Amino acid sequence: MNKRITIYRGSHQIGGCVTEIKTENHRIVIDFGQNLPDSKADDVMTDEELLRTIFHGESCDGVLFTHYHGDHIGMYKNIPKDIPLYIGPTAKKILEILTEKLDSIPETVEKGLPRVQGMKEFCPGQKISKFGDIRVTPFVVDHSALDAYMFLIEIDGKKILFTGDFREHGIAGEGNTLEKMVNKYIGKVDILITEGTMLSRREEARWNPIQTEKDLGKRARELFQENKESVILVSSTNLDSIMEFYHALPWGMGFVCDAYQAKLMLAAMEDKGKYYPKYRPEMIHGKPRSLFIVGKMEGLGREQNCYKADFDILMNKGFTMLARESKPMFAEIMAKFPDPLIIYSKWSGYLEGEHANAKIQEFIGNHRMEKLHTSGHAYVETIEKLIRLTNPEVIIPMHTECAEEFGKIEAFVSYCDKVRVLQDGEEFYF
Repeated sequence: MNKRITIYRGSHQIGGCVTEIKTENHRIVIDFGQNLPDSKADDVMTDEELLRTIFHGESCDGVLFTHYHGDHIGMYKNIPKDIPLYIGPTAKKILEILTEKLDSIPETVEKGLPRVQGMKEFCPGQKISKFGDIRVTPFVVDHSALDAYMFLIEIDGKKILFTGDFREHGIAGEGNTLEKMVNKYIGKVDILITEGTMLSRREEARWNPIQTEKDLGKRARELFQENKESVILVSSTNLDSIMEFYHALPWGMGFVCDAYQAKLMLAAMEDKGKYYPKYRPEMIHGKPRSLFIVGKMEGLGREQNCYKADFDILMNKGFTMLARESKPMFAEIMAKFPDPLIIYSKWSGYLEGEHANAKIQEFIGNHRMEKLHTSGHAYVETIEKLIRLTNPEVIIPMHTECAEEFGKIEAFVSYCDKVRVLQDGEEFYF
């Protein structure tokens, strides 16, 4: 059987991921992402080339998204309308909230919400039987994007594990869930296609005192106790970290955010609270902690336990506020505080160097700041663990700047004969 894997984008870079898996009569595409804004790769396919190459008239059974980050899903609007799109159920809810926000920007030409609402939901652990001789089973994995998935793909007796972005040091990774899942439901595979984001950031990870989301929550509590007023710069969809901050805030202090951030939190708590205690509301005297909203309420109110933020009251009791450097309202509010602490909970590369973000730098200014962030991606040790658990015949790295060095990294040296480094657009037959 003519079976092949092609990574069209993402073999040697972080983000912009597009992978095709094909048999003689069927094919699927996994992720259809935009290049990251600061990507410096000159030899990768442009968006236009990608569309012409992948959707050139040949039938496609579906596009599956591992999660809702833009470098994996960002080009969904360009996919032909007759091709079905698949995503996890909670990820779809979050993407709907995110897309509704983006659609409200006046410069947005094509609205994305109708396409997102039409996406089909897959069920964790249940095979998707829509792709002919390609059988796909999605499994929930820990990642900074809530409700992220890796895919077990079975074709003609061969097993391929496509990891997507994953880790095991967040909320969903607690209790050794990755190992338990692999041992019970996946086992040995023939081909492992694994992300390797952190391979180029090993020193950064090594010296970061915040190794896990649990570490983040513990340190956040200390900072909240020491600082009556704090502002948290964190991605609004990094819900693991947001829930750690939410639960770390001492009783009596207020949790402040805007309506968009509140909607994301409420959706996450509604869906994931049944599985993870940290996604359940913080209960204070038998009642869930209130969310204090800055800006427009956007339909939120007492029923959702949301109230308009009154800083005359909040500054007396103490508070923390989620913020976005891209929204001027937050900087305007922060200017009214005497001496707020900024808790920086994003990748440190945005603070200085070639990837520095001017808006972030301007927002922080001369304020006091503490970095409090853990990666959304697997450490080297976690990738090695997955290799050991699945014992693949072939290992294909992607979503990494270190594909060529993969087999030379100390943790992977014993697997070097199994490593197959692909170039963008190169077909791998199996």
